[in-house]
Amino acid sequence: MSRRESRIYAMEIIYQKELETYENETQQISSLKIKDEIFGNTLIEKMEEDKENIVDNINNCLMEWSFTRLGFLERSILLLGFAEMKKFQEIPLNVSLDEWVDIAKDYCGEDAKKLVNGVLNNYKNILIKDKIRVE
Repeated sequence: MSRRESRIYAMEIIYQKELETYENETQQISSLKIKDEIFGNTLIEKMEEDKENIVDNINNCLMEWSFTRLGFLERSILLLGFAEMKKFQEIPLNVSLDEWVDIAKDYCGEDAKKLVNGVLNNYKNILIKDKIRVE
C-alpha cells in the first residue's frame, strides 16, 4: 500500500465524517500496511487537531468563496492537503500538492482539480512566505 492509497483512505474517512455518516473508522484500517496505516491515521489526527485553523486557512486561500460552499469531497481533500502540507515537514510541498491534485482529479473531476490546485498552491506560497516551510 502506497502513501497515495493512504491519502485516499484518509480522504474517504474525512469525506464520510463531513457527511456525518461514518460509524466505525477501524473497518477499513485492517487493509493498510503498518507504515501506511500509521501515515493515514496520523494525517487524520493532525487534521482533526487543527481543523478550525485549517478551515480558516482554506477560507483565506479560497478568496471569494467559502469552505461551506464546497462539495464534501473537495472539503475532505483540502482539509487533508492543508494538514499534510503544514504538519509533515518530511514530505516536500510539491509532492503533497501534486498528490492531492491528482486525487481531486480522480475522485471529483477536472473543475475540482483546478480548484484544489489553486487553493493548495496559494497555501504553499503562504507557508513559504511565512517561513513555516521551505520549498
